[in-house]
Amino acid sequence: MRFRFNLLLVMIALWMGCSTPNPEFPIPSFISRLTNGDRHMGWGLTYFESWRRSRQPRYLTLAETNTVDAIHTFAALESDTSPRINEYYVVRERRIRGCRLLAELQFEAINNGFSLKTTPPQGCTY
Repeated sequence: MRFRFNLLLVMIALWMGCSTPNPEFPIPSFISRLTNGDRHMGWGLTYFESWRRSRQPRYLTLAETNTVDAIHTFAALESDTSPRINEYYVVRERRIRGCRLLAELQFEAINNGFSLKTTPPQGCTY
């Protein structure tokens, strides 16, 4: 009985030790950050399509917000990745695609009498 109790204490201690975040790796993995950026980009595209169908300004604003978040995520990931590996170019291409979408959003907004709040993020030129 005492052995089982000690074993239970050891297992609880191990579980608690493994469930705390590791201070050596404070940032999420490459894949999770890339997925997060893709998710924002997907929402930006979805809201942009909703804007095209209904012309409601809130969709344009939501598309802008999500696209800018995606660009920032990809830019941070790009700066954390070495140009010596292929993933760098994958992230760079996605950031550039986000910049193009943001330019298209700006163009649509201006042509329809709206103005977007955000200035282009650093690295986006149009």
